[in-house]
Amino acid sequence: MWKVFALLVHILMVGYISIIYFQSTVLNGMRPQATHRELGLKPPTDRLVVFITDGLRAESFFRRNCSDLPSIQKILMKEGLAGISRSCAPTQSRPGHIAIFGGFNEDPAAALTNFQKNPSHYDTVFNRTSGTWGWGGRPVLKIFKDLITEGSPIHFEMYTLNEEMGTYGADNWVFNKVRNFLASNDNVQMVKEKLPSMFLVYLGDLDLAGHSAKPNTDDYLKILNNTQHGIGEMYELFERTFNDKRTAYLLTSDHGMTDSGGHGAGSKEEIEVPFVLWGAGIKRVAPNAGQSFGVGKDGVQLPLHELEQLQMAPLMSALIGLPPPMNNMAMLPLGYINVSADHEAQALHVNALQMLAQVERIQQIHQRDRITEWLPIFERLDKRRVQNYKHQFERLMKLNCIHEAMQCSQDLIRLALNCMEYYRDYYRIPLCVACIASYLGWFYYLLAKQARPSSASKQNWLSIPIIMLFLLEVMLAVMFYLHKVPCWTSFFLLVPLPIWMIGLRERGLHSKCVEAPFMQLAWIVCTAAFLISTTHYRELVSLGYVAVVCANNWRAFTRPTMRFCLWIVLVIILTAFSLLRPSLGYQNKCLLIVSMILTLLRPLVLGEPHGWRVWISNSFALLSGGYIVQRLLGGKPVSQWIQGTVWCYMIYALISIPYSNTRKPRTRVQLILFNLSTIYTLLCLSYESIFMQVLCTEFLLGMEVHEDSKKLQEDSESDADEADKPAMAMTSVQHIISSYRYALLIIFYLYFSMIGTGNLPQINSFDPDTARVFVRELCPVLIGILIVLKLFIPNIIIMSSMYAFCASARQNVRGIFICLFLICDAMCIYFFFFVRNSGSWSGVRESLSNLLLAHGFPILLIVFSWVPKQFLSAIPLTMLPMLRWKGDVRLSQPGQSLA
Repeated sequence: MWKVFALLVHILMVGYISIIYFQSTVLNGMRPQATHRELGLKPPTDRLVVFITDGLRAESFFRRNCSDLPSIQKILMKEGLAGISRSCAPTQSRPGHIAIFGGFNEDPAAALTNFQKNPSHYDTVFNRTSGTWGWGGRPVLKIFKDLITEGSPIHFEMYTLNEEMGTYGADNWVFNKVRNFLASNDNVQMVKEKLPSMFLVYLGDLDLAGHSAKPNTDDYLKILNNTQHGIGEMYELFERTFNDKRTAYLLTSDHGMTDSGGHGAGSKEEIEVPFVLWGAGIKRVAPNAGQSFGVGKDGVQLPLHELEQLQMAPLMSALIGLPPPMNNMAMLPLGYINVSADHEAQALHVNALQMLAQVERIQQIHQRDRITEWLPIFERLDKRRVQNYKHQFERLMKLNCIHEAMQCSQDLIRLALNCMEYYRDYYRIPLCVACIASYLGWFYYLLAKQARPSSASKQNWLSIPIIMLFLLEVMLAVMFYLHKVPCWTSFFLLVPLPIWMIGLRERGLHSKCVEAPFMQLAWIVCTAAFLISTTHYRELVSLGYVAVVCANNWRAFTRPTMRFCLWIVLVIILTAFSLLRPSLGYQNKCLLIVSMILTLLRPLVLGEPHGWRVWISNSFALLSGGYIVQRLLGGKPVSQWIQGTVWCYMIYALISIPYSNTRKPRTRVQLILFNLSTIYTLLCLSYESIFMQVLCTEFLLGMEVHEDSKKLQEDSESDADEADKPAMAMTSVQHIISSYRYALLIIFYLYFSMIGTGNLPQINSFDPDTARVFVRELCPVLIGILIVLKLFIPNIIIMSSMYAFCASARQNVRGIFICLFLICDAMCIYFFFFVRNSGSWSGVRESLSNLLLAHGFPILLIVFSWVPKQFLSAIPLTMLPMLRWKGDVRLSQPGQSLA
């Protein structure tokens, strides 16, 4: 039952992470502000054409006086202004486009979907136009395709890269589509009738060229020249088609790119992108242009402007006379639009009203209860201050104090941003406290369970502490109801008290709350701190492995034997292998073949007594796997029957182990190692199976060395600690030390096996090709299951050996896993405070991986600990009578459960 409780607690902890760090911040329920036309203001332009050059960084645009972009250079010499727009990490296409057209940074909740889906509805510039047309790649345009619009429907034509288009044919496809659209008089007349209208021309070839050819190479510059030439042609085409000087143009990029062709982080090359504004309603020079850049052969100096990428949304909206998108979080930049000061002040006022609509909505959510006066609020922006702003703006405009009116609007926008930030983090501190309280309650439960003998009675549910916690829970629930706290927030704020109630009940009536608290604290903190440090320095895993295995066999160092020397050699080889692993190659066909041969030769050389069925089945499976890999690497199809035989073998190999006729634990462990090594090899890409088999051989040899060193000890009491016979009495402290020792062996072998086989303990480090022998098509769920199986096969073998040869380990499974939970969850508390929900996506993914893997390891180990028990179970039960799972270990005093 406690395992179910452990699973439930860790699911709740993941829920805390989601609600604290990845809750949606996009507000809904606001109404759009009035358009400029409704306010009596004539927009400076009727149409806006936006060119998005995916992956174009500012350095590539402005280098050598913009000589790589002659068409754009020609435009800049005549009109418009240019500058640098600073995006925000993660510098990916989806967050960049949402920032440009929505005016806000990507919703943190989208990180949980790898920025592939819209977690909630949001407003964009497209939604307010009378007509929007666009052409580009499906992965980008589908971001906006399904959004709810209150204007006319959005018309997008999307492409998917194919062989007919060519490697760099996407931009030409887009240019041809624009030409065909404007060649139709019906289309042109329709656009003229829909005011305002907008065009999106997405150009993706530069991003592909940057990834493959790298920025500023000859191939990249060739693609850049083609793209900029097409933009120049499109500009001339729009001007000829709509010959009314009422079209504005924007050229910008969603993100930059590093010299190596990557993006996603927050380096200068990735966040700085160019922008060019020209056409109707655009000034030649905007204020606050602190720098300049050269254009043309003569290096004519033009002002270099700077904007935040978010500011593009309110700027585009003001150009075509629309209010900013309802979810916009940016301030309209002043001085870019060629309108009167009064017009610009009114546009900024609409921007402020749009911000206030979000403030009023978020205040409505947080102040809709009956006890608001008891709780903290953002006092600097209340309803009175909002009304004062509106009256003050009107008064200043009547007095013709335009500059003061704009300053008033800017101050209010900054205050509104602070107010929204305050309420978005309103429940963060209480939720963090509740999460830590839940962790501490879980720790108390584990320690109380560890200290209480299995035969001792638990506390009663009607004890005074439990009743008091129950009453406090009811009181808090009523208070949250009156305050109308969101349901999920209320739920997670109430979680800690039930965990503590269960923990208090777990304590024995006459036993200690915690056995040897300072000793356990040292074990937990030191081990957790060392494992945490391995996330920053991977080499420390190898150091920890050496320290743990040597400490486990410390007796053998005093009386070395030939077996001990062989074991030391294997430890040194494995350590060196793990440190030199990157130079061996990631996918290596030759090493994979060697690992297949080793899988068959190892038991043959060691003289393992397997039956003929075992040899035939494993040999046939490895031959089939090699054939499948050869066909796949050659680009040839694989027969379903061949893959079916591999699946049949895996099922047979797992089921046949408990049904085998092996009557000795050692023979059963050898069969487990042989069959699982074959399955593991079928899931390999290179040398991983070689490392895994040597690692398991080292563990088995290390256990023999450990037993030999114990037999050489003169003290008979120490001999009985791990003998496979009824043990002498152990104190509870000795039992706890033994549990931590086994826990450390399990967790360090797990980490070391992952590092040594090239699978860093991160979610994004696992290659889907691992399942290529078993899965023909991409199936994330099935591939994920096979990857998890591969990762835990070494530990299944190690735990099977431990259970087979160590009675104290076999009889104290629960105590070992309690220690594992204590160590891993101590790591979780550390990782919890370093989860990132913004910035580089690789950083977000890494911080989340560290926490989720620390959460998942003990749960998965508990699940897979059931497998060794089944493998070692004798069917019929008389086959292995020596492996009894109860009654072998006796304690000299209460303090440790045996179950």
